[in-house]
Amino acid sequence: MQPEAAVELARQTLLLALTVAAPLLATVLGVALLLAILQTVLNLQEQTLTVVPKIIITVIMTIVLAPWMLRCLTDFTVSLMRDVLAQRM
Repeated sequence: MQPEAAVELARQTLLLALTVAAPLLATVLGVALLLAILQTVLNLQEQTLTVVPKIIITVIMTIVLAPWMLRCLTDFTVSLMRDVLAQRM
């Protein structure tokens, strides 16, 4: 494998990882921000109140986004295999 091809593969892989993880991370960040504001307004000091909603939203968003994530990863893998096979011929 040429160094340029390896760098391009690493770039594509990192971009895909960011693309797949971003919606989930953004949702959890939004929920955490809302919970922090709510805790500040209500003057609540209990830290466990923020953990459970974040876990629940993470599970829900993972279930909702799983088909899209799988489709992205499958498309990337098929593209990668085509490129590898094309280089061998």
